[in-house]
Amino acid sequence: MTYRTNRREFLRHAGAAMSLAGAAGTTIAGDPVQNAFEQALTATPWLNAFASAQQNDYRSTVEINGRWPDELRGTLYRNGPARHEVGGFRYRHWFDGDGMLHAYRSDGTRLHHRARMIETPKYQAETAAGRALYPAFDSVPPNPAEVSSADAINPANISVLPHHGKLLALWEAGSPLEVDAETLDTLGVYAFSDETAGAPFSAHPRVEPDGTLWNFGYLSSAGLMALWHVDSSGRVVKTGTVPTAPMGMPHDFVVTSRHLVILIAPLHYRTPEGTSFLGAHEWEPDHPAKILVVDKNDFSAYRWLELPAQWVFHFGNGWEEKNGIIHFDGARADSPALMFDDFRALMRGERPRRQTSVRQYRYQVDLRRNIATEAPMFDERFSTEFPTIDPRVSCRRNDRLVMLHRKDEKQALHPMFCGVSLYDMKADKLRSFDYPPTVMPEEHLFVPTPGSEPESDGWIVGTAYDFGNLRTELNVFDVAHLEDGPIARAELPYALPFGLHGKFAA
Repeated sequence: MTYRTNRREFLRHAGAAMSLAGAAGTTIAGDPVQNAFEQALTATPWLNAFASAQQNDYRSTVEINGRWPDELRGTLYRNGPARHEVGGFRYRHWFDGDGMLHAYRSDGTRLHHRARMIETPKYQAETAAGRALYPAFDSVPPNPAEVSSADAINPANISVLPHHGKLLALWEAGSPLEVDAETLDTLGVYAFSDETAGAPFSAHPRVEPDGTLWNFGYLSSAGLMALWHVDSSGRVVKTGTVPTAPMGMPHDFVVTSRHLVILIAPLHYRTPEGTSFLGAHEWEPDHPAKILVVDKNDFSAYRWLELPAQWVFHFGNGWEEKNGIIHFDGARADSPALMFDDFRALMRGERPRRQTSVRQYRYQVDLRRNIATEAPMFDERFSTEFPTIDPRVSCRRNDRLVMLHRKDEKQALHPMFCGVSLYDMKADKLRSFDYPPTVMPEEHLFVPTPGSEPESDGWIVGTAYDFGNLRTELNVFDVAHLEDGPIARAELPYALPFGLHGKFAA
């Protein structure tokens, strides 16, 4: 791939398609979205999870309730949008806010929490100006400034990656931001190499047990899918591109022993003028979802398969049999209504209507016959999201899956997911824990016991937002007894904005 050429194309796209005319913005005085949210907040306590952080820097040490496992040593890093308003302008979408990075560390009896806003170039420029300057994923402020590159508008707000001695905060369309793992100071925009500086690096790279990293990024206006192979030391082994037209908006992908697999929903990049980046896409359910399968050893060797139209934010894992059959799972929806309707509604202070459910599906790709199939894993009333696995079996066969769930028959006091589940695929056994009705869980992770066999002993670790007491908590479950509830809990003295993804660094 000629990355310098494609990088210029991507930067042109960022300046044109993602920073569309200021006419689409509203005046700051009396911003209707900000006003609507503030009015709804007084009568809707769970909305506090989508208010901006009250501080740029948090730190606390709290006692742990219960028994913190002696062998559970390390740091849970988490990321998510935390500044939803700038200068009286409230972003129109949950995914637009500036990122805040969190570190949860335990010494066995106490939990030490630290959180800081990620000081991206965008964050620094808008803080200095006292107003929103740049267009975001789905928001255009009044009189937007000219955008010079994707990294100029990068909020670094989706996920975090500890890799090759670096801690990287990730976005969808630009470079990682390097952050000091101890102090959480922002160190600056990170480039894996001079040749790939500024190229799109998605928020969901896949890391094999030996540290080998794979990722993708999409260049919408160029109609190209960028591919990455990085070794455990952070060295770029190879990059490449695959022509992809019409381009979609993939958020996650899977990797097997021999292939990269990217599902591209028919949410197509069609109308780049006069709207936000999200608004430039059209949902075309009459078109199929396409599956791009790429040879890990040769990015120029790829093939396409098809499935019915669908939307998937997150996949659990992928693995491959010797006979060429690829297996993976994902949280499937019939449409991207969550992204278009629900996450916009949250910013206005409205309860999402939940027009579509999200269900965990199994997928198979038969490379011998070039056929892809799918099937639901659970009852249609059991919604799931944020599937995660034991990281020691990443890109290999897995038999256990951790995920958040929502049971339709249980009406929570909030619209988010209400519990955490562990599914044993071999035994076909699902075990679940439901949080209290005023608690909204965030993504939970499988953290293995050091030295144990893969997918055996370990813990499920996750944060949650308790809007009944306006605080954030960290919970630890024994993998073998999830349904019994947390074995340890630490309650912070403050509430933090609802976040997205994290990683545990042992």
